[in-house]
Amino acid sequence: GSENIENGKKQMEDNVRFLNQIDKMLKQKQNDYGSFDTTSWLMTGILERILSAHNGVTVKVPNRIFGIFMIILKLWRVLNRKKYHKDDNDDVNGYNELLRKLVQNEDKANEK
Repeated sequence: GSENIENGKKQMEDNVRFLNQIDKMLKQKQNDYGSFDTTSWLMTGILERILSAHNGVTVKVPNRIFGIFMIILKLWRVLNRKKYHKDDNDDVNGYNELLRKLVQNEDKANEK
């Protein structure tokens, strides 16, 4: 009964705090590194051109590939490190959130 409600409230508060921390980190990273969406677009274009030149045919690459690649890179670091590094896990969460927003924005653009 009331214990479950209290646990649910605490879980929601923890989730809100976690999302606020991610949002704060993403704002700082954007100030440091620039727009994730712009970087994704740029890296996708570079990758398409390199792969097209290498293969001698036009190769299309989804805009999502940069975020997915960065998550894989960060997970690879987690796998290979001997000790826990908070930054690696924060980066995975951050890239996942950026990728989620990018995909949602793509969906909205495709609905028009």
